[in-house]
Amino acid sequence: MNSSYQYIGWSVSGEWSVSGEGRRRRYVALLVMVTVTGTAAVTLALAVPNAIRFFDHAPAGFWAMALAALVVDIPLFGAFSREDPRVRSTLSICYTFAIFVLYGAAPAIVVQAIAGVVSVVGQRYNLRGVVYIPARLVLATAAAELVVGAVYPRPVTGQGIGLSREDLLAFLLLAVVWLVVSFGLLVAAFVPTQTADLRQRFSEVWADVVLAAAAVLVVAPLLVAIRGWWSLLVVVPVMLWNQLTREQLRREQEWAREPETGLLNRRGLVAGVRSITAHDSAAPQALRPFGIILVAFESALAINRTLGRELYEKVVGVASSRLIDVYGGDRAARLSGEAIAILVPDLTEPDALAATEAALAVLDPPVEVDEISFALDAAAGVALSPQHGRDLSDLLMKAELTAAEARRTGQRVGLYVSRATELAQRRIVLLRELHTVLRDPVRHHEIAVLYQPQIDLGTGRLAAVEALLRWTHPQWGPIPADILIESIEPSEIMHELTAHVLGRVAEQMHRWNEQGEPLRVSVNVSVQDLHRPDFVAELGRLVDEHGIAPGQLAIEITERMLISDIERVSLVARALAERGLGLSLDDFGTGYASLQQLRQLPLREVKLDRSYISGVVDNPTDRAIVASVHQLARALGVDVVAEGVEDEGIAQALAELPGVIGQGWYFGRPMSAEELCEWCQLLPRPVSDRRRFRRWVERRR
Repeated sequence: MNSSYQYIGWSVSGEWSVSGEGRRRRYVALLVMVTVTGTAAVTLALAVPNAIRFFDHAPAGFWAMALAALVVDIPLFGAFSREDPRVRSTLSICYTFAIFVLYGAAPAIVVQAIAGVVSVVGQRYNLRGVVYIPARLVLATAAAELVVGAVYPRPVTGQGIGLSREDLLAFLLLAVVWLVVSFGLLVAAFVPTQTADLRQRFSEVWADVVLAAAAVLVVAPLLVAIRGWWSLLVVVPVMLWNQLTREQLRREQEWAREPETGLLNRRGLVAGVRSITAHDSAAPQALRPFGIILVAFESALAINRTLGRELYEKVVGVASSRLIDVYGGDRAARLSGEAIAILVPDLTEPDALAATEAALAVLDPPVEVDEISFALDAAAGVALSPQHGRDLSDLLMKAELTAAEARRTGQRVGLYVSRATELAQRRIVLLRELHTVLRDPVRHHEIAVLYQPQIDLGTGRLAAVEALLRWTHPQWGPIPADILIESIEPSEIMHELTAHVLGRVAEQMHRWNEQGEPLRVSVNVSVQDLHRPDFVAELGRLVDEHGIAPGQLAIEITERMLISDIERVSLVARALAERGLGLSLDDFGTGYASLQQLRQLPLREVKLDRSYISGVVDNPTDRAIVASVHQLARALGVDVVAEGVEDEGIAQALAELPGVIGQGWYFGRPMSAEELCEWCQLLPRPVSDRRRFRRWVERRR
């Protein structure tokens, strides 16, 4: 895999983001971190000797503030995420800044370094956060000392003494310099690893700035005015406020997160998108980009269906843990059993496919549960904002369509293009229009049922016909049958259409029977039809009402339908057989049905797929397959229908196999019932008589 697909850049907040630029951004981020921490380490080393000399005669008020700085940020109970901006700041800064004002830079820097490390460790920051955050706070204190200390005497004032006008000015200047340097370094850590502009990055830490400013400008002056150990009383309300904020966050995270996997739920994902798009109205011309990657692993559903819910949840849990490790707890969301959405801030089109490949790479290694390995068989689609929309539901739909298209075409990943949504919209319009046609008898003429003949190649006689649906819209023209079925199959309209076609076929069969020309007819149905519990009963009533012999009607299903739901198909097939109705297996050879599955079904016929029939003359392999299936079918007492007989050579080759029935344009295209009656007058003698058969074909043309 290309290395650019694998790079995952780190930002100091603990947020992970996929970036296609990769190596260059990683080096810049590393340079910023090394420079800041190195400078802070030197500053701390210079401050320690002076701080030690101060500690020998430090007053009680200093020790009270130092102790408070060490404990104020330690959470009392409950876990919380370092990703949330409300808990990135350390409230110990109000105490360390008060020490800075009262006792000078050296003791403040040492206490700040120790308290900063305790704070970020207690808040579960990663190693980079443990190093970088205390470093920037130390440098902020040192910078304030260098800028203001050169103008104003230090310390500014004494504990318990009111601030004069000059003291207040010095205090404010120290606070401004401290805040600017501290959060300037935080924003600087963002910039190398992200593509958004500086204004967007500063907006992300705005909550931290407000919290820090309140600590420095409100709480710190209060601490200056309180003498000795009495300053510890301030710890209680500060810790209480801090803990209440964290507990509120913990509860919000529970509501927005799946307890089983730790992934976000839809509510959590909405909050994540909202945080990214929060400044859209302020900067409508500079919308912050982001991407939604939708990862679907269908094998999880198979595990749930065959091995049980408990094992399924374990497999999904392992996959979820991998994504959380890479993207953090506030970027991946579980939307359904087999789909996970990943929110990637600042993702743009050049990097989109690389980011999607990187997401799949996380899930590529098999998941091992209970010493058993499971492959997730994942496919993914990505939709980008703002070019593909700004609404989360719309983006999820587009990413899901893209993932489905990628899987259908044998790809791993896909980037959304408008064609996918346009196709989905066209299908919805098609669905609604067909619903209208079926409900309006005036428009029933738009739906035609045509019949394609099936010829016994040994006798040259008409063996049966297949009923085929054709819909011609007055504005759109003919609707391709495959697009029509694909569009309506997931809906209840599929049942309505099947009932309509079966009713039309039954009426025509009744007319043929009255004319003394009974025909055997096969009708295609959908897997959705077989799931209806009353399907066989309704079919039986239809046959009885029209006086049709059960053996005249055969229900046709595809081989793919059989292998995808063998249990249901077997139940329906046995119910059909009990009523004397036939079952035909279409597209045989394309779905890899096993001999055992065929033995379970009371089949009347199998229809060999045209992909084998077209090569029966020139391809020895296809010829051998056709001969083998023919022999197998005869052994099972099942008729063989060869689809796609397009020329005389194919017809002659198949005629050498006894009992084969041919269907294809060489004999006749799908035609109306009236055209079929005229066509029957032209039937020849057996196909084995080459000259007669050739003359029949020419005459028919």
